[in-house]
Amino acid sequence: MNREKVGSAFLVVLLIVSGAIALWGDQQPITFRRPAFRRVTSETTAHRIGAPKRMAMLFFADKNHRDLLEEAREIEGGATATEDAKRILEELVKGPEADLMPVVPRAARVRNLFVDASGTAYVDFDRELTEGHSGGAREELFTVYSIVNTLAANLSQIKRVQILVDGVGVPTLAGDVDTREPLTPRFTF
Repeated sequence: MNREKVGSAFLVVLLIVSGAIALWGDQQPITFRRPAFRRVTSETTAHRIGAPKRMAMLFFADKNHRDLLEEAREIEGGATATEDAKRILEELVKGPEADLMPVVPRAARVRNLFVDASGTAYVDFDRELTEGHSGGAREELFTVYSIVNTLAANLSQIKRVQILVDGVGVPTLAGDVDTREPLTPRFTF
């Protein structure tokens, strides 16, 4: 009789285990996460560790101001696409390293940038973008589309770019190119 109780108990445990396996067999295994912690690094450590690098394509004018040409540049990658976009634009403002012409005033700074769910990037520059611009229809066209093309070519989620100055939309940067609406990339002129 004692053997029958042990056998019955074993059979019940076996059924429970096989039922649990059948129920949970199709689900992902349970994983335990370590609690998040704040990592603090000094500038010395950050420089030594280094951020991951990525290639970016920046658009500058050719020597004759007839076209925008790409220049590959290695930049530090950001933790988010927004950080990547800001760093890419900072490199664009620095100007070309190759035999090309700068198109964005060197004193211009990106104040803020965000991308909405529809793929529109809103890039807020300080007033140096307009006040430091040399003017001229072709030069303004190249400034606008170097910003638009650089962002769209490097970040697949960006489909359009709205240029802002000091937090507000501007009709033009220097009087010739309409910047009141978000612009799509344009690679031929």
